Amino acid sequence: LCWYLGAPAVDAFFVLSGWVVAGSSLRHRSVWTFYLARLRRLYPLALLGALLGLLVARPLMSLIPTSATEHGLLAYLRLPLSGPDVWGSLSMGLLGEYRAARISPPLWSLAVEVYASLLTPLLVLGARRWGWAALWVSLPVCLALSSVFTAFIYLPLFLLGTLLVLAPMPGMTPRTRQAARGMALFGAALLFSRHLTGVNHDLMRWGAAVGAALLLLGVRSLDPAWLRSRAAQWLGQRSYALYATHFPVLMVGFAFLSPVLGPAWSAAALVPAALLVADLAQRGADRLSDAWKSRRGE
Repeated sequence: LCWYLGAPAVDAFFVLSGWVVAGSSLRHRSVWTFYLARLRRLYPLALLGALLGLLVARPLMSLIPTSATEHGLLAYLRLPLSGPDVWGSLSMGLLGEYRAARISPPLWSLAVEVYASLLTPLLVLGARRWGWAALWVSLPVCLALSSVFTAFIYLPLFLLGTLLVLAPMPGMTPRTRQAARGMALFGAALLFSRHLTGVNHDLMRWGAAVGAALLLLGVRSLDPAWLRSRAAQWLGQRSYALYATHFPVLMVGFAFLSPVLGPAWSAAALVPAALLVADLAQRGADRLSDAWKSRRGE
């Protein structure tokens, strides 16, 4: 169940990230200022997430029975670590191998985000120059390159998001709320196609990405009031911090409360703690960012 819910969420995130980061790149004077902004945004919380994985998640595995970790994400934390694993995690995969699942499993997608950020100027250039033809060309190219470097299989999802904002096709914006609802529902059906097929191959993400794009376009047209609520805005502002830090926090509950509450409820009991840690982490990251800007005179 967690895989079937988590994987579509990552697919939607990659498409949305392409959409948002492409727009961000256009607001910077140069490629280098864009890269610095992405580094300032990604690295502090990525480093915190890696350290929590190394110092909290992996040590806690000694308290969890092997029978409880045969399936799911916890099994990755029992795999041995190498020097390149640690160095790669601390550098977000830029200076070494990044097998993040062995440190904090959700962080595997962070390396993909980093590589996509590095290639964003090329994605923007392709979207502007060739429009949607760039997407069709990218599919066989990325499929071939993925045999050398797996992260390339996800690059078309970021390009799709880039195209949505830079080269929108006619008819992408529904004219009525009924059409928007239909687009969102059809997109959700494609996005959650794993439930129907039972196939988890990475190529399934390409079809799911189309669903994610339709869902995002439909929701944007509907513009539900709850997305602008204070609670939704608060959560959205801390979503990256929550992503980076939640798994080790939930593991604390699993390790110490599981004998009493059971696996599911023990992790659920730590959700408020995960939100608190995310809030504190985001506040710290914001202070670091403000200090960086003041030093550079931004």
